[in-house]
Amino acid sequence: MTPFECPDRKCPKCESTQYLFRARKTVPGPNGPEVETKYRCQACGAVWAARVPAPGRPEQREGDAA
Repeated sequence: MTPFECPDRKCPKCESTQYLFRARKTVPGPNGPEVETKYRCQACGAVWAARVPAPGRPEQREGDAA
């Protein structure tokens, strides 16, 4: 399994790199469950969410011989 790399996140409103983690939950997505993470910008107060595929989905496991 490859290690998770944290992308460079920026506020979509002011492009500040100073933000706080607010919440994380699993939500249904168009191609299966996704993990939604919410952030709040410390500079302007904007709140935004980022979604990624949920870990452990069968199509994401490497080395599985089904």
